[in-house]
Amino acid sequence: MSIKNKLSMTIGISLLWLPAFGFSAYSQDTPVDSTVTPARVVENHIFGQGEQFKYNVSYGIVPAGTAGFEITPDLVTYRGVECYNIHTWAYSAKSFDLFFKVRDEVHSYMDARGIFTWYFQKSLKEGRYHDVKIVDYDQQAGLAYTNDDGVPTDTSQIPMFVQDALSALYYFRLQPLEVGKSLYIQIHDIKKTYPMRIDVLGYETIDVPAGTFKCFKVEPVLESAGIFKSKGRIFLWFTDDEYRIPVLMKTKVLIGSIVAYLKEWKKGTPILFEK
Repeated sequence: MSIKNKLSMTIGISLLWLPAFGFSAYSQDTPVDSTVTPARVVENHIFGQGEQFKYNVSYGIVPAGTAGFEITPDLVTYRGVECYNIHTWAYSAKSFDLFFKVRDEVHSYMDARGIFTWYFQKSLKEGRYHDVKIVDYDQQAGLAYTNDDGVPTDTSQIPMFVQDALSALYYFRLQPLEVGKSLYIQIHDIKKTYPMRIDVLGYETIDVPAGTFKCFKVEPVLESAGIFKSKGRIFLWFTDDEYRIPVLMKTKVLIGSIVAYLKEWKKGTPILFEK
């Protein structure tokens, strides 16, 4: 693996779950009547507008950059539906910019009532490599339309309430966790829907710049061969409290590991819907 690839993986820690994370197969859903959107309301008292996570990213002991997740303060309307605008970013440190500059950003429009995806955009700027992919999810028709650098490239079938992996992170935070149990999922990544199993491995106390937290340790695993194998194993630690804060992310590579440590968290304001 070249140094550029290592740095790209390092700075892209916030994107690691974009092929590697998913949502639970069981939920706290309550069907509702709706003529605009697939009929589902997911109870959510955890996250909402203005929530933000910021991370320090390192490759071994070497500081490599920063990454973060946020739900923007303003809702967006897409396909006539109110959505949370989830934004994640990964930036290389100034010390790396001189020879390999990274500016990666992702947006996901997530149904504020049902916590599923309507729109996904990934913009990667890594050295000389630039790439923009957009996926438009027609949840009513069961189709996902992929656009690559402005060119339509794929139309694929999707199950109702499918997640992209970024919105799936938020859906996962709403699920009950138990050590030794697994959650089973389906996740759509650009052109395909992948089966995913999320194992709850253990219970640990984690120290990060943001503080000390009691956490569940989880690992997302693809049920079939594919993209996950080339990226190594990924582990995530979520707080054992009502907020399920992702405080630590770690992926093992050929030599050492890439780690993102939570340095700052800002609570958001959930939108509460009638069932």
